[in-house]
Parts: sequence; structure tokens; C-alpha cells
Amino acid sequence: MDKLDENMRPLTALVILSGFAVGPGAAQTTDFAGQWSLSPSESSIRESSVIPAGFLHIQQDSSLIRVIASEKESAPATTIVYPLKPAAQKSQAPGYVLNVMTKWEGDALLSSIIVSGPQNYSLMERWSRSRDGARLTVTRTLVRASGETESVLVYRSPQAAIASVSPQRVRPPDNVRERGSGSTFAPGARPVSNPPQDFSRRADVVSSPEYVIAAGSRILLRLTNSLNTKHTRVGDRIYLQTAAPVFVNGHLVIPTGSDVIGTVTESGRAGRVKGKSALNIRFDSLTLPNGVTRDFRSRAGSVDTAGNLDRSEGRIQGEGTTGKDAGTVAKTTAAGAGIGSIAGAISGSPAMGVGIGAAAGAAAGLARVFGSRGADVVIAQGTTMEMVLDRELRFTAAEILGRNQ
Repeated sequence: MDKLDENMRPLTALVILSGFAVGPGAAQTTDFAGQWSLSPSESSIRESSVIPAGFLHIQQDSSLIRVIASEKESAPATTIVYPLKPAAQKSQAPGYVLNVMTKWEGDALLSSIIVSGPQNYSLMERWSRSRDGARLTVTRTLVRASGETESVLVYRSPQAAIASVSPQRVRPPDNVRERGSGSTFAPGARPVSNPPQDFSRRADVVSSPEYVIAAGSRILLRLTNSLNTKHTRVGDRIYLQTAAPVFVNGHLVIPTGSDVIGTVTESGRAGRVKGKSALNIRFDSLTLPNGVTRDFRSRAGSVDTAGNLDRSEGRIQGEGTTGKDAGTVAKTTAAGAGIGSIAGAISGSPAMGVGIGAAAGAAAGLARVFGSRGADVVIAQGTTMEMVLDRELRFTAAEILGRNQ
């Protein structure tokens, strides 16, 4: 069955891609062209793919992005074409065929890649370039039938140096002669120093402020639908809203009521004899009221519900039933003993009646325990929980303009 699921996944992904294409009139907003070298110290690579990761030579125009990738500068290269038009583009890797589609999310490029070959899987990527242009970050999620693995690849460009501004010398008037450094003299006048130029107002050095919510920050959410391991299945979507605002340096960045979407990654009921129910959810994206969206893969840090939460994994485990089971057996045993004593008294053997009744009651209690499951994990609509960010979220002033004034 696992093999069948693995083979069917590219077909399923292809159906999903029907809504992934770039819409009419969409245009590129970020230029990724250049030579890029992987920075291992800044990257987190959990699983490799058919696309080499060491070095990237990127060419870009209005219709496509061509990535020539290799593990080393002198190693054989693989060329992957990312179309910027509403159509899929096929590329060849050694032994594999890659079907690529893209769309823009603000300044970030999102891509979905179906990989077909000896192993079939899908890649979901998010490309973003730093404001100074010197860093390219590719967040890549590899999706197999067995689960998902996310890697973060950070590249550096030797050509993208941060522009610097050098002061311009002010030419003195014709009747002024220059003496020494930084001073001017007019005939019969006292020396005055050249006033420093104010470069803070120059358009080429003024940058839009950026508001950063650090990785590990906790954001309070409220669930808008309910979850129950009795009915909830892996892959189900969950919908939440922020229950408290988030400020950075006194500026409102994430207002109350911003939408958060997540996915159920585990949902299991308790066994009839042993084991506990378990539920695990992953938070995938946050959308501000003005439509600005950020993607992530975050976990729950706290949940206001019964059960135990593994804070390192965000896994919620249902309550145990050991005490309840013992109580059930004790009650039925006592009831059986009472009934047995009455029957024994009537028959003239009270002690024997008590023993037989107790045994019958215990058997009935055990049957009831073995025939019932443990408690399900239930998270009701309106429940509050904390989301722990797995990465920093960056917003420009333009993206939050008008909501924090």
C-alpha cells in the first residue's frame, strides 16, 4: 500500500498544481540572477534532492528562471527551468523528470516540483532574497508518502556587495582658495569648516524599516473549528485566528484576528486495551488582514485542553484510563459480591455466593474495560493555544502601513 501511495503522489500533486499557476498579468518582483554559493554554516539540510545544492548559476528574464546547479564548481551541472508563465515546465535530472510550476508571493517565489523517476516525490520551495541582495534563502519541503522533511538552504553571492556612499567634496567658489584639509578661506574672512553633508535623506541610502518577530516567539491563537481524534484525520486543515496583537518596537505588526492555517500531521485513537490517543498539528501560514502572508512550519507550545502536551514536538496525548478502568472493575466486583451474598443466603451458602458473585462482577468489569477505548483528544472550537515560531518573520513598513499609525 505504501508503494502504491508513493506512486500515486505525483498524480495527486499534479491535480493540486492546477491552482498553482501564475495568474494573468503576474510579473516578476525579485531578480535572483547571479552566481550563488551555499553557506553550510547558515543552512539546515535534512534531506537531499535531485537538485544539487552546492553552487547555483541563475539566469532570469520575464518568462523564466534557469538554474544551473552543481555540487562543486567543476562538477557536472543539472539545469532546472522555473517558468514564470502560467504553464508547467519539464526539466531533466540524471534519471529523473522534474515538472515545475511557480507563483509569486510578494517578493518571494513559490515553486512546486513533481519529481518522477526511481523514487517519486514532490518538492515545495520558497525563494527569497535579502534586502541587501547578498543572500538567497531557499526553504525546501520534500514530500514523500511517508511524511515531509524541510531544509533551509542559504546562499551567498560574491558579486552582491553592499553599496556604500562616499562623501562628495564641495568645490569652493572662485574667490575662495583652499588651505589644508576640510577648511576654506575667503580673502579677509575667518576660516570656517565645511559642514558635513546629510546623507540620510538621499534616496539611494534610505531603506524601508523592517520589523522582525524572532524565531521562538509565541503567538496566541484561537481555534475556529474543532478537532477530535475520533473524527479528525491526518491531512485535515485547521483554521485559527490570532487572539492577541503582536507589537515590534511599539508598532502593531500582527493584529488580532489575523488568519492562521495549519495541518493535522498525526491523529490516532487509543487502543481497547492499552495506548493513548494522540494528536499533532503543524501551523503553516499566517495572513494579515491586508492579505500579506508568511509561510512557516511551527508547532504548538501550549493548548488549553485535557491531555498532555509534548512541548518539544507539539504532540497532544490523551488522558490515561488506568484509574477509571480499575474503578470500573472494583464497582462491578462489589456489585457482583452483593448479589452473590443474597443468592448464597437463600441457598444456605453465603460465603460461596459472595465468591461466585464477586468473580462474575469482576469478569463483567473486565469485559467492559476491554470493550471500550481510551479517551479521545478533543479540542473544542474557541480553544486558545500558543504557536511557537520556527523561524523569524520579517515585515516591511509598507506591508504594515496604515495599521499601526
